[in-house]
Formats: sequence, C-alpha cells, structure tokens
Amino acid sequence: MTMLLAEQVDAVRQIQNICGRLTVDVVVIGAVAYRLWVQDQYRMTEDVDLVVALDLVDLPRLTEPLIASGWRQDPRREHRWISPNGARIDLLPAGVRARRDRYLDWPRAETRMSLVGFDHVFQDAVERELAPGLVANVVPLVVLTLLKIVSYLDQPAVRQKDLDDLAAIVEDYEKDGEKRFTDEVLDAGVDYNEAGAYLLGWDLVRLCTKDDERDAVERFLHAIPRSDEDEEPNTRAARFARQSTALARGWASGR
Repeated sequence: MTMLLAEQVDAVRQIQNICGRLTVDVVVIGAVAYRLWVQDQYRMTEDVDLVVALDLVDLPRLTEPLIASGWRQDPRREHRWISPNGARIDLLPAGVRARRDRYLDWPRAETRMSLVGFDHVFQDAVERELAPGLVANVVPLVVLTLLKIVSYLDQPAVRQKDLDDLAAIVEDYEKDGEKRFTDEVLDAGVDYNEAGAYLLGWDLVRLCTKDDERDAVERFLHAIPRSDEDEEPNTRAARFARQSTALARGWASGR
C-alpha cells in the first residue's frame, strides 16, 4: 500500500539519508503510522510526523543540511518543515536527554510536550514499506496508542483527534487475527466487538514498564469522557465510551 504522496516520499527519503549519515534513528509516528495499522478511510493527513533521536540543541545537525537543500521552517509552527516540493514534515526531536527528562520544551511556542513513552518509539519500531522503494521505521500500534494517550492527557481540550483515533484503534485492534477468540478473552466473558479493547489493555500492561507510563494509562482510563443520554449512540465518542470498560478490564487483568 502506498501511504505517501510522491513529494512526501522524496522528503522522507532526504531526511533518512541525512540521519543515516549522522547515524541517528528516525521513526514515523502520527497519522501515517495510524493509517498503516488501522483501516480508517475518514482519517486524512497532509503532513508526516517523524521522531528523530536528537535533542533539540542538536537538531541543527539535521535541519541545516535541509535548509541548504531548499527546505524552510514554518514561521508559525517551529516543529514543521516544508520541503522544496511542498511536503510538510513535522520533526520531533527526542534525544537521549529529552527522553530521560520525559519532556520537550519548545522555545518559540513556550510550551512543554510530554515525552513519556518515547523510549518505546526507538526500541520497538518496526520496518514497513510506505511506498514502492521506501522502507521506514514505524512505531507499532500499541506504542502509538500510548503516545496518543499521553498526547491527549497533555491537552484534553484540543486533542479530540487523539480520542477519535483511539476509538478506531480499539475497534480495529486484532480484528484480523485469532486473538479475539483465545481462551484468555473467552474466559473473561468479553464479546467479540469489545475483545480488541480488552486485548489492547492487556498489551499496554506489558508495554508500560515505567511508573510514569503506567500512571498515564491509569489517568487516561479515569479521564475518558463518558457519553451522556442525549448523545447519538453510534458516534465514535459514544462507541469509545462503551469500549473503555473493556479497555480498563484488559488493563486490570494484565496487571
């Protein structure tokens, strides 16, 4: 499956080449990773999110060669870079220091972004073909789930798209495999339609080995908006509110 436009392929390849010379890891996250793992025809994106294993102070090692090649930085979004062909790439520097501190401070925007869980981005990345001739390291779905949980907790009022993505993830999780029919699921009394959420909760337990990661999931499970009686019952938000019980059960069972 071709995940990217031609100009995006060229842009990602340029960044990969520079990172290769620097021996710096680069991993695809965000909507492109989401669309790779989840069948969601309504989720569109015009940019590619890349995490690079560089701290912010070292990011010019990557961006200076890009600028020399005709790239420019978005004046309104310091994380966004635009290639000569118009591809929009969001670069997130998450080096050893930033991952150790668990946050990234954007100087121009004067905002702090949580990097809880970002060690898994590099440790657990898998290779996938995003377009003919372009193979990239991509964050696995369970890691992407943790990143979206952390992102939502950072700014619940403005991160509705993370909640929407999580709603689709729990519905799609392990849908094509046999895990939804295992004794573990059947013995828990979880029906097929909620088995994905249950299994995802279980897998999050195995992923979250650090206290701050476990705390993030716990806080999220308590913060999930509940659907009210007046809400349309088949909206994604309403479905996720129902699925959240199975997600919490899987999390509790796995622990």
